[in-house]
Amino acid sequence: MWRLCRMPEGSLMDEIMPEPFYLPEDEKERSRGLYKEAFPEDTEKFVDFYYTCKARDNQILALEQDGELVSMVHLNPYTMIVNGFETPVNYIVAVATGKEYRHRGYMRLLLVRALQDMAARNMPFTFLMPASERIYAPFDFVWICPYTELSPRVERMDAADQNRYLAARYQMFCKRDAVYLENLAAEKRAEEGEMPSGKMPPYMARITDVSQMLRMVNTRQAQKLYLKIHDPIIQKNDGWFCWEAAPDLSKAEKLAQPPERTDLELTVGELASMVFGEFRICLSEIV
Repeated sequence: MWRLCRMPEGSLMDEIMPEPFYLPEDEKERSRGLYKEAFPEDTEKFVDFYYTCKARDNQILALEQDGELVSMVHLNPYTMIVNGFETPVNYIVAVATGKEYRHRGYMRLLLVRALQDMAARNMPFTFLMPASERIYAPFDFVWICPYTELSPRVERMDAADQNRYLAARYQMFCKRDAVYLENLAAEKRAEEGEMPSGKMPPYMARITDVSQMLRMVNTRQAQKLYLKIHDPIIQKNDGWFCWEAAPDLSKAEKLAQPPERTDLELTVGELASMVFGEFRICLSEIV
């Protein structure tokens, strides 16, 4: 069972748009009804697990009309290991809009706000498991890797041993710790007795901070490149960058003025495809 990020949006309606806001901790349960409407395949046992174990430390960005939650995006936090660097990232899940409120641009509003907020926090990227590529490709999300099913032998390892195992084989994976393993065990208990859901969809990702992303990307030879990046959603990513990379060091700085030369001109999605394509990635997270 997995939380596909559904976003069935069409054109914007000529109306005043509600203001996105983050649900306070003591109001997260208000989103349970919308969750159950959007994901009726989830059992009550699984929903209980999600709101007990995952919603306790996530953020829920929502829209409200007449006191009712009508649209939401859940941002579930993970620590990602990327090329030896530890960085906080958000896994976007439980994207949903009430049936009566679809095709008004609500999910676009929430997704743009979420991406901009992550950029403001200097998060390098975000990832999700999409219901459909066509929903997220316009926001410069790109495919990065398939779902990886780890063997029972690996899953029985403690957190430290799992991290060592993954680091020896992959350049990008979610860091294991006590909370991660506790949540995973609770998730498996919540799914006991359910029929397998079939093949898991692959993952997509979106760069939210170009400078922070590029500092984690090393190159075989020292080089200095001037990049022109196009990002219509995140202003800090839109413009020229000087990227200096080497086998043991990498840094990128946004330039105030155009450089004398431009080595590469890319959309932020094309940059993501280039960067993530260099990594061996292991992702097996559901929520």
